[in-house]
Amino acid sequence: MADMPAQEGSVSAAVGSGTPDERRDIQLAIEHWQRNTWGPDSIPLLDTFDFAPLRERWGHWFLICGNHSIESAVFVSYGAGFAQLLGLAHEPVTDLPCIEQIPVPYRAMFSAGYNRAGSASSPVMLDGTFRFEKRVELYRAVFMPIMLQPNWSKQLIFGSFNRRELGAV
Repeated sequence: MADMPAQEGSVSAAVGSGTPDERRDIQLAIEHWQRNTWGPDSIPLLDTFDFAPLRERWGHWFLICGNHSIESAVFVSYGAGFAQLLGLAHEPVTDLPCIEQIPVPYRAMFSAGYNRAGSASSPVMLDGTFRFEKRVELYRAVFMPIMLQPNWSKQLIFGSFNRRELGAV
């Protein structure tokens, strides 16, 4: 059987509960994003988004810049935990689309999160399972838009991704 992600949203209770660190990381990312919005259903502006508190806290967080297509989007920044989970370079490679750097089994999930966040005014949360030949991984991710300028086609997507192996199947 080939590596393939399971359906998003059809998740066992184990994913819904997650580990405290997984839930906390996602929640902290969402709370920071919400503190930087200017009202309900609004997208924070880059000019007023406060990245200073994040300097020491990137962990599993990431920042992607691109237009409406993830095929041309690039990583701007990400934490060491995120890089380790996906086998990425220590520092973001900005001259190669981010989707080409993400391992194939995770690309559909990242593409869906990026695309949904690009047209959303609130956090886009995804969780589910990735099924491989002999193991299952649970994942949890959030993708949140940050507006560069009101009339620009480019955008930033701030997010968090974590996964853990459930074990052999």
